[in-house]
Amino acid sequence: MRVSSEAIHLVATLNRNEVEIQVGLQCAPLLTGIKVSNLLGVDRQHRDTVIRLFCTTGISCRLLCECSERVTFFLFRREKLEEYLMCPEVMALMKAFGYSGVGLVDILSKVAERYSGYMKCREPFPHEIGLLLGYPVADVAGFIQNGGKDFIYSGYWKVYENLEERLEIFEEYDQAKEQVVRMIAAGADVHKILKFHRTPSRKHQIAV
Repeated sequence: MRVSSEAIHLVATLNRNEVEIQVGLQCAPLLTGIKVSNLLGVDRQHRDTVIRLFCTTGISCRLLCECSERVTFFLFRREKLEEYLMCPEVMALMKAFGYSGVGLVDILSKVAERYSGYMKCREPFPHEIGLLLGYPVADVAGFIQNGGKDFIYSGYWKVYENLEERLEIFEEYDQAKEQVVRMIAAGADVHKILKFHRTPSRKHQIAV
């Protein structure tokens, strides 16, 4: 996370046990509208709080894994994610992962099953999550082909192609984090952050 020293200081003053602060710190690019999805991990006791938090927003919430102490959610903008999954390159790789002719609900159910199995050390990591998070197809495929090695850069994900373009995306994510941190420190909650960034012209940063 490359943000200003002032923002880092603000993060240090926040109560990280609060759910909305965790959402802001982990999911800033999603909240600001430049990313279609994010993973969110919180203590299990906050499970229902997260579900209630997003029930009246434009962000959908899917429980991926529930362990003894932690839960992992997949937060996403449904229409944008469905649109992304229709890209030919994405469809081809999803088909290779075993997803062919199925809708988003079925995809997420299968991903949740695989991810839960991975977290419980029963299954390998489901790399299709990279696609669901909007990672470029070339980088998801490159990660698999190279076993996570020989990347040209490591940021929000490991980069195998088009470094300049990826760095621009990473910079936007960093700026989103800084902005959200400042808004939270000023007293804004998740709903206020979403309302502030609810502009139809904003570009979702997905590269295929």
